[in-house]
Amino acid sequence: MAEAAVPLAAKARGGTFLRRARRFAAELRDALVQAATSLVSHKLRAALTISGISIGITGVIIIFMVGAGMRTSFAKQLSTLGPNTLFVHKWKWGSGNDWWKYKNRPNVSMLDWHALVANTRLPVAIAPMVTTNAVVAYGIKEVKGVETRGTTAGYLDATGWQVKRGRFLSELDYELGSDVCLIGADLEDAFFKGQEPLGHELRVGANLRCTVVGTFVRKGNAFGQSQDRRIVIPLSAFMRTFGSKRGLVIAVVAPEGKVLETEDEVVAVMRNARRLNPEQEDTFSVNRQDKLLEGFNQTMLAVNIAGGLVGVIIAIVAGIGIMNILLVSVKERTREIGIRRALGARRSTILLQFLCEAVMVSLVGGLLGIALGAGAAAILDAVTPLPAAVDPRVVAGGVLGSFLLGVIFGLWPAMSAAFLHPIEALRYE
Repeated sequence: MAEAAVPLAAKARGGTFLRRARRFAAELRDALVQAATSLVSHKLRAALTISGISIGITGVIIIFMVGAGMRTSFAKQLSTLGPNTLFVHKWKWGSGNDWWKYKNRPNVSMLDWHALVANTRLPVAIAPMVTTNAVVAYGIKEVKGVETRGTTAGYLDATGWQVKRGRFLSELDYELGSDVCLIGADLEDAFFKGQEPLGHELRVGANLRCTVVGTFVRKGNAFGQSQDRRIVIPLSAFMRTFGSKRGLVIAVVAPEGKVLETEDEVVAVMRNARRLNPEQEDTFSVNRQDKLLEGFNQTMLAVNIAGGLVGVIIAIVAGIGIMNILLVSVKERTREIGIRRALGARRSTILLQFLCEAVMVSLVGGLLGIALGAGAAAILDAVTPLPAAVDPRVVAGGVLGSFLLGVIFGLWPAMSAAFLHPIEALRYE
């Protein structure tokens, strides 16, 4: 008999749960319908509140989507550096606070490059690079602000760039100072759309004429700037054309898993080449990708904190608007609440109704703000150098934040409505 009672009790509990679930679903449906009806019947008030929320959400979404775009762009640019590549330079990456200290350092020179080539054993490849901006022309067409880079045969191994057609620079090109060049995809489109670019002569700057011997695979944008508006020439031709006093950046590719050992070797060779005493500071920097990433992450942390603070302020202002519209709605419907309570409506039903109204206002404003923010971010990315990307995490965060905003700031007005005394509510005029 006792054994038979256990399944019956379990069945009764299951039936009770199902009844409660059905009742809650019915009350939620009615609350949503009543909330929508209330918003439609007070269009101006609802529109003003929703517009305030959406404008605030738009600003926050733009901040975080620009941050997401910067992270994507930065990761793309880092991928061109190579995870095992060290960069020997006068400047230390992220050295904004010590600008004068690094400004007074001697430039990295051809002697430093030759010392590294002669005295290091670990590097897989070593490539000196020097860069300037120049006007590149073909016939009557010209492109301004082209990144003009002088380098040697090791450039591809050091940077990960790939040749699309033709060949890259050879050691013989450097030794002879040959007037040859490789061009990026933007220059190929500008000068040779639908044509074969190899063998044609370009004018670089005022004095250099070079023959196209190869083209690069398209790289795309990084930080809102095209990486494909570039031309690469032999280092010797660059020095002859643009001057030999420019500082170099030397890319040193370390073997897999031996980045730190290679860095130590490079530092030792550079210090010896510059005859630095043990107590003297380095007069050069060996920059690694992770150092650049560390500085970028610190910058992005500051941006995210600022965006979060702006979001909190906007949430408070928007929440006050939601609370205001709900309190007004409670006052206007006090007699209605009294009648419903007198007829047996439960407090939870009243609370759910007003809470749904608050969440609905907040969600509509939030979704509108997310749509406007995503659209503004896409326009920024398309027409300005500022990168922006639609991040699903930002969208999900915006939806969740809007929902919580409605719940938090709608709870007090909803509770004040739910706990109204029926008799006092009926007397309210």
